Amino acid sequence: MGAAHERHEGFAFSIGADEAGQRLDHFLARAFPQVSRVLLRRATAEGRVRVNGRPSRSNYRLRAGDRVTVALDPTPTPGLVPEPIPVPILFEDEAILIVEKPAGMLVHPSRQVTSGTLLNALCYHLSQHAPGTRPGLVHRLDRLTSGLLVIAKTEHAHRVLARHFRERRVLKAYVAIVHGELREETLEIARPIGWDPNRHPHWRVMDVGREAVTEVRVLERVRGLTLLEARPRTGRTHQIRLHLAAIGHPVVGDALYGGEAHAAFEAWRQRAGCRFERHFLHASMLAFHHPRTGEWLCFHSPPPEDFRALLELWRATR
Repeated sequence: MGAAHERHEGFAFSIGADEAGQRLDHFLARAFPQVSRVLLRRATAEGRVRVNGRPSRSNYRLRAGDRVTVALDPTPTPGLVPEPIPVPILFEDEAILIVEKPAGMLVHPSRQVTSGTLLNALCYHLSQHAPGTRPGLVHRLDRLTSGLLVIAKTEHAHRVLARHFRERRVLKAYVAIVHGELREETLEIARPIGWDPNRHPHWRVMDVGREAVTEVRVLERVRGLTLLEARPRTGRTHQIRLHLAAIGHPVVGDALYGGEAHAAFEAWRQRAGCRFERHFLHASMLAFHHPRTGEWLCFHSPPPEDFRALLELWRATR
């Protein structure tokens, strides 16, 4: 993402070659992951988002050299209601929180879901332990994906971490269960990912997309399934799910990209009389420089119990 600096009237971004071709609304969603898309659309419609000094539409395609200015409060939606929802917290200091998001929980309220989200839970936690502090999202996980997230507690921490994510200075690893048995022990998937407004799902592997690279390492093969580790070297939307599906090994439980494999899994699940309402994708490692001290931090989260439960049931019934 282009270099950004904070100003009194808002934020300014200089668009580089890596951002060229993106829709403006997609760029803003990545630049402000802690702000709802509804508020971003409203800011654009009200002329508070400008490209080269002029109000722009959400579907504008960015060009290298464009300057995007945004007059926006980067803190979460003011109407967030604190809710006493338990969320595992692995680490907390005056600048950041490291949390383990459970599968099934939205990170941020949406138009359809206004409560029960991670931010509702964190607003409550902070109201009890650090009154006046508001959680700042730096990155997201899909609703059905579990695992590690770093949350900023100060504007400075948010600004520094956001820059580190843009500059690819943050290391991430995921554990996944996928359909089929990968032949290779390790492989690199390098396939561009882009947005196709005329097809569903809109995000897909395509030649005209943006660079996307994922490193994969097999951990275990289980009778037609594979437990693996995936390390994204880039941060595209749905990158791991799209890349694994593109090589014929979609994530188990992924209805959007799983195709026939997911339909077969659902039939097996019904025969086995079990329920697994999640993607079997878990953010298991997160490493970065502390935004205040610069200390290198590395956090690990083992796969949830339902990973083991699925593999054991699969072995017993296949």
